[in-house]
Amino acid sequence: MPGAGRGERLGHFVKVLRRWRVERRLPPSHPPDPASGRRRWRRSPPASSASRQPQDSRRNGPGYAGSVGLRAVKAASKTELCASAAAAADNAVGLFDDAELLSGAGRYARAYSLAVLAVEEFGKAASLVALAAMPENLRAQAPVGRMLEWHQLKQVGGLLIAAVGFSAQDRAAARLAAMPVTQLEQILEETGAFAEDADRLKRRGLYMDLDREGRIRRPSEITEAEVARQLARARQVASTASLLREPATQAWLAHPPAELIELSRALVRAFAEAGHVRSPRAAAGVVLQAVCKLRQQLAASDTAARS
Repeated sequence: MPGAGRGERLGHFVKVLRRWRVERRLPPSHPPDPASGRRRWRRSPPASSASRQPQDSRRNGPGYAGSVGLRAVKAASKTELCASAAAAADNAVGLFDDAELLSGAGRYARAYSLAVLAVEEFGKAASLVALAAMPENLRAQAPVGRMLEWHQLKQVGGLLIAAVGFSAQDRAAARLAAMPVTQLEQILEETGAFAEDADRLKRRGLYMDLDREGRIRRPSEITEAEVARQLARARQVASTASLLREPATQAWLAHPPAELIELSRALVRAFAEAGHVRSPRAAAGVVLQAVCKLRQQLAASDTAARS
């Protein structure tokens, strides 16, 4: 409050503090000390589990928009994880539909951001499928945070699964293992390059920024051609995501094939070797390593079965 006196500033601070206490539902302060006239603020007592329940209900009720509950994911049953994967796929389709509507209305910047988010959300669905396929002891060791919150990994994974195809009748993990390494590397190189560009443009579609050269970058600078390319990728993803919502696919995921279980194991090992670097190149590397490990394991199993 420029130009205000000390008393006015103090009064304003008290009003803000009172409003904050009301919003946070903090206990009232003690009345003023008769001797000094000052208020004595008290610390609220520790809340019991019963008294905390209403607050948790408010956080998880309608309109809640929090981060992924990583502990809940690890503790979830296979059925719950399959249902979560279907919900993420359904949301990916909804994001794509909204992106198309915005693009048709000429709102290219927001359309681009939503189309990128549609790819990410399907990548999350793919990660949830991998978690559902894992045995419980392996899921307890899985890097759930990186699998569900690493944006570039979700973009790479979503585009790869969409390119390979996915359905209850199609053994996508086995086809990944049978794919020539050069073809897989080419796909991952393309998806990795997209992930790097898309993550940057996703933010450009939402926020004004000042670049290193001092130029103002506005969301309106995203072109119709850029949106069209991204919508084409998201359309392919949405088509595959629709299959994940089908009851036949859900029943198939409840009893995943051996190669999908083995791919989930290989994915955990690939994460452990990759460390904590988060970049499009690192995301593509994790996927490539997981598929190569799956290929080696399936070859070893085949050799053992023949001997």
